[in-house]
Amino acid sequence: MKKKAGMIAVILIYAAVAVIIAYLVILSGNYPTGTDTLGYLYKGNMLYDAMEKGDWYPLYDSLWFNGVQTMRYQAPLPVYFLAFCQWIAGGNDLDGYLVFVALVFYLGALVWFYIGCCSNRPGLGAFLGMLWFFIPNNLYILFGEGNLPRVLALVWMPLWLHWISAYLLEDDGKALTKAVPVFTMMVLCETGFAVMISAAMLLFLLIYRLLYHRKGKCLPVIGAMLVAFLITGIWLYASMKGRGNTGSSGVMRGMFQDAWISLNPIRRLTRGNVDFYFGLSSFMVAVFGALCSKRKSMAGFWTALFLFAGTTTSVYAVLDKLSAGHPLWMLSFISVAAGMILYSFMKWNSLKRGFVVICCVLLVADCIPSFSLIYQGKGTVSADERLHRTADACLITKAREVTSQRAAILDGGSLGAVAPYLLTGYDKKQVKGTFGTGNISAATAVNIAELEEAAEKGYYLYLFDRALELGNDTVLIQIQELKQGTGDIRKVSDAAAKLGYRLTDQNDSYLLYHMDTYASFGTVCKYDGIAIGDTAASLTYGNPDITKGDSVSLDDYTFRELSEYQVIYLSGFAYTNRERAEKLVKKLSDNGVKIVISGDGIPEDSGTKERSFLGISCQNIYFQNGYPVLYTSEGELDTALFDRSVSQWKTVYLNGLEKIDGYLFDSGRRLDFSGSVYNDNIVFVGLNLSYHCFLTQDENVGAYLQQLIGEDLKELPERTIVPLKIHYGRNQIRITSGKEKVNTSLAYHDIFGSRQKSFKEHNLLVVHQGVTVIRMKYPYLWRGIIMTLAGLVGYILLIWWLKRAGDRHKIKK
Repeated sequence: MKKKAGMIAVILIYAAVAVIIAYLVILSGNYPTGTDTLGYLYKGNMLYDAMEKGDWYPLYDSLWFNGVQTMRYQAPLPVYFLAFCQWIAGGNDLDGYLVFVALVFYLGALVWFYIGCCSNRPGLGAFLGMLWFFIPNNLYILFGEGNLPRVLALVWMPLWLHWISAYLLEDDGKALTKAVPVFTMMVLCETGFAVMISAAMLLFLLIYRLLYHRKGKCLPVIGAMLVAFLITGIWLYASMKGRGNTGSSGVMRGMFQDAWISLNPIRRLTRGNVDFYFGLSSFMVAVFGALCSKRKSMAGFWTALFLFAGTTTSVYAVLDKLSAGHPLWMLSFISVAAGMILYSFMKWNSLKRGFVVICCVLLVADCIPSFSLIYQGKGTVSADERLHRTADACLITKAREVTSQRAAILDGGSLGAVAPYLLTGYDKKQVKGTFGTGNISAATAVNIAELEEAAEKGYYLYLFDRALELGNDTVLIQIQELKQGTGDIRKVSDAAAKLGYRLTDQNDSYLLYHMDTYASFGTVCKYDGIAIGDTAASLTYGNPDITKGDSVSLDDYTFRELSEYQVIYLSGFAYTNRERAEKLVKKLSDNGVKIVISGDGIPEDSGTKERSFLGISCQNIYFQNGYPVLYTSEGELDTALFDRSVSQWKTVYLNGLEKIDGYLFDSGRRLDFSGSVYNDNIVFVGLNLSYHCFLTQDENVGAYLQQLIGEDLKELPERTIVPLKIHYGRNQIRITSGKEKVNTSLAYHDIFGSRQKSFKEHNLLVVHQGVTVIRMKYPYLWRGIIMTLAGLVGYILLIWWLKRAGDRHKIKK
């Protein structure tokens, strides 16, 4: 009876603490904090609104990214959980966030208490349940990063560790079958994090195998993880199928951290909670446990230490090569390691009580400096008022007032998810935006990156032209994002005026441009040039009249299509048959089309493995800091130094030119870098001059390139604004156009289908005259169902195999 009363008391205490935590967050008024928090609240609110209308799985959201498949690329469980929290809060998403914070603490605490009871250590379990929420890195993920899906996944992770350990260490086959649905929930919280947890578990299994020398245990655990991924297939298959590149080496570098930063407790007191913190006390407990504990708990301690080592900058170079260009989010392992340390500490039942108390005190002490993430003192304004003030200060309030169709906010990500939330999801008025958070879900991710790059590099004419193509009648720019900051205000305003945008409002930090136009509109545009290839886009920034081809392969274009252009620029292009590609280029040149070919972007021939085209071969050459003197038919070409980020310049010179226009001397040898072949309309240029000009805006090089491609391409293309009628229904869009081939500015998605003709251009939907009805359906449904069925069958087989193995074990006993 006392035991039951004690359990009830612990549960009630947890509930009281959950309420207190939510109250402290309200009291500070400084919520919701976290870089991405408001982005997830927006998604939960979007789902909540859809469910109120009877749509329990919305395929499409028109407000972000010119239209986006939110539920396809966002793991669904956190979105449903946030919608549930909003429902509990009476429909207010900010109040729903408070419910989320309280429930995350409460559920996580109950999980640890359950583990403690199962381990016959309910007191320690109750303590760790209280502690888990306050682990510094867990608080940082919630209140610093605002990664709500990961926070929810961390609620279930200890239970996953418990049941896996019960199978490995106690031969409990039923525990492994229980672990599968838990891990399935974690996959549906954040798939990438589930992959990282799987990697951590493989390391744990390796250490377990070395310590215990037991065969036949590891493969079932690996099978259980695979089964969990398969079970989610009905969602996971479509999500993975549509994803692009998730990051780069530069992004990956930011997911490693110096060990001193991860372990230094003083740093949080002097700089605030701005870093991932492993915890000095956690590290000390892990070392203590790895050296002194029994084998039953030793594997978890050693795994945690190896995971910590993997987060340090000293192993970055090695893992960068092993990752083959795919980013490893190593700092994500910190909370996984913390969970393993606490769980191993729980299982270390031979540790004397005095040492247990000392370890607990150290763990609590390490959490205290991170408490400021929850409460920084009593606030003077409410969360609503704070958001209102932010919207006013950033001119988003004004942007919401003037926008007719869509707004683009270029802030370099400095506002995180705040900007798109304030624009599209705040109050009752919902204004469409070109931006959002989580660009991996955007079909227009490349278009967005080009807008940001154009602002950063100072290509303002290109910026406003492509913003108009994306359907933005309003453009809000943070001044610090301009190339020369305040020095470029007149320049950017002049560029905006050429397209019909006027400076509507400004303050010390932001410029707001708006164009009076139709409530819904698209554009019809005629370009005089086209750039083809995955490295060809750099030329278009300074030449807005050049469009970027949707395909990098020459085989995907017909002579009729390409003959409509005056200039074709090839860089990083591809082909399936070189002879056929060369014939196409020659035919185009004979018909008056000028073709400029970047030697650096000539593909390697699949047969000869040489980089040559039309008899012109490329030879590698390297320069340090800048070019030597370049000689052209017009005289010497003085060039600026290379951009500091690429001082070591790898490029090519050219052999085989018939008419030479540019050359240089290297170690006494004359090397050609520019000229023509076949006729004057086919021009080759080496030295990667186009990319150098893009990075540095070298005026002399720019003038030389302009001489090759033509001065007219620096001007705007012939773009006409066309009124459209767009009606959004459930899983369909009805578009009425009065003209042919109108770019609707709606992002094109693979779930679109129509009986009327439509096509994709620049990742946007183009329709013909009349009424076009776009219908949407769930992507890759049957393939996903097959994957899920395979997972369920695998789960049943796993249960059968474990039962059979358990029966054999009993017979042997």
